[in-house]
Amino acid sequence: ETYWIFTFANNQWQVAEEVGNGNWQQSSFYLALRSGFCRATCMILDSHVEPLKRSWCLFETFQSLILKDEDETFQGLLFCTSAGVLNYGAQAYDVAMGIAGELS
Repeated sequence: ETYWIFTFANNQWQVAEEVGNGNWQQSSFYLALRSGFCRATCMILDSHVEPLKRSWCLFETFQSLILKDEDETFQGLLFCTSAGVLNYGAQAYDVAMGIAGELS
């Protein structure tokens, strides 16, 4: 199975090209997400939940939610922590509270 992890997938020294040179439908994330091979988007979080404060990460979250509605095989957005994946029952109270704080 294939999972999208933005931190590992993009060349941080060629960000303009990676995000599609202004055309988000040509971004490496969107193309990988829509390739048919990607099974989920992994958001790596700690108690500071920085990705929830970044517009590009919110774009990735939104696109993952759209695809989850369109494709029953896509697992959606997985919240990954040092304790494991929250979606699968990992217990990371500090991260869960950080998410709640950002969303409230």
